[in-house]
Parts: sequence; structure tokens; C-alpha cells
Amino acid sequence: MVEKIGVLLIVIPVLLFSLSVHEYAHGYVAWKLGDPTAKRMGRLTLNPLSHLDPIGVLFAVFFHFGWAKPVPINPFYFRKPLMHLAIASAAGPISNLLLCFGFALIYKISEKAIGPQDFLQNFFLTASFINSALFFFNFIPIPPLDGSRILFALLPGMTLEKSMRYEILGFLGIFILVLLSNLGFPIFNYIVVKPSYMLISFLY
Repeated sequence: MVEKIGVLLIVIPVLLFSLSVHEYAHGYVAWKLGDPTAKRMGRLTLNPLSHLDPIGVLFAVFFHFGWAKPVPINPFYFRKPLMHLAIASAAGPISNLLLCFGFALIYKISEKAIGPQDFLQNFFLTASFINSALFFFNFIPIPPLDGSRILFALLPGMTLEKSMRYEILGFLGIFILVLLSNLGFPIFNYIVVKPSYMLISFLY
């Protein structure tokens, strides 16, 4: 019980911070590309309270994985809607990859400065793993995940209108993935967990 509380004390703050950075990155890049929606709605901030999703927080508490409220993006503001939407979408997971590297770098510096510390190692390893998992998960090319918008921008003949229709059906794909994982097919293990462990073992 004490150990579980200790894990939550690391996971929850790191996840809230990482998801806030993820959503901020989406909004910031979209703003730079011409979409003021997130800024007008007060979502261009790193304040976790602006990005909290109650159900996502509950999942974080009980399953150590959660999500935030998506930052609103209106691709019709973009000069090249499909391509610029893909760039704004990629900004989120890329920010998590940078955080993963950043936490690893801070740990290496602190280890040299004060020597190995169990708590610091656990904290930074967990923080890096969470951000690595967010990176790989969000790059799955199934709507409404960020990877799907990147894929749509690369597909010949794809239009913004077509991609938006696919996004409506995309939740079915995520549901099927979750269902298969719960039925004993470790899909997320192969596309999220194992790649994350490989990246962490390389960094640490």
C-alpha cells in the first residue's frame, strides 16, 4: 500500500505536467501556423488545471495512464490545412520525446553532482518512461491520435474533409485495440511498452 502511494506521488504530478506540455505544444504550434483558437480559449498555458480531464485523471490514479482535454485546433485557419494540422499534431508527442530526453539528462547531471540516489533514479526513470509511452502511444496512426493526422497528410488524394470523416470512426479503432489487449493480445505491449523500455535502457 505504501509502495503504491509512493508510485502515485511520482506518476500523477509527472503525468499532469507531461500532458500539459503535450497540449501546450499542440496549441503553440497551431497558433504559430495561424490558428488562434487555443489562445483565445485560454488553453495556451502550462497550467494543468486548464487541461484536466476528470476521467483521464481517474484513469491515471487507478491505471497509471491518463489523458488531458485536447487543445482545440481549427485547421481552417491554416494556409495548408492538412499539412499544418499534421505539424501541430506532431508537436505534442515530440514534446514528450524531448521531455523524456530532458529527464534523462537531468538525472545524469544530478547523479554526477550528488551521486546515485534511489528516489531520484525512480523519479527520473518513471518520468522518462511516461513521456516515452506518451510519445509512442500518440504516434499510433489511428484516429483521433496524433499519428493519424500525420498519416493523413502523407496519403495521396487525402483531403481535410475526408480525414475529418475518418476521425469520427477512429474511436472504434482505439476501442478494438483496448479490447484485444484485455482479451490477452498484448498489442500495446509491442507498440508502446517495449519500445519505451528500449528507449529508456538506451538513455539510462
